[in-house]
Amino acid sequence: MTAHLGDLARSMLRRSRTPSGPDPFETLMIQNRLTRLAGEINRLEQDGGRWARAHHLSAAQTAYDKLLVDACRLLDVPVPEATPPVRRLLAESELRSRGWTW
Repeated sequence: MTAHLGDLARSMLRRSRTPSGPDPFETLMIQNRLTRLAGEINRLEQDGGRWARAHHLSAAQTAYDKLLVDACRLLDVPVPEATPPVRRLLAESELRSRGWTW
């Protein structure tokens, strides 16, 4: 009986040392930044009178795309090689299929 308790204790200790997935705080930070950038992109797309709108929209989309790549790497999801709009769509769908929301 004592040997079984020792095995159980060692097993639980090993399990507590191995990470069960990505850092939840890093995940939350990336999701929060994706939310903010998606809102900024939406706002820029709606605002036709903004000075240098195309420049601001391009910068926001580039930052959004880089965050999607960071999110994929965090989850060990292969980043698709494609043009940015296609890569964005594939990365978003893969992250959403894994339960990510933003």
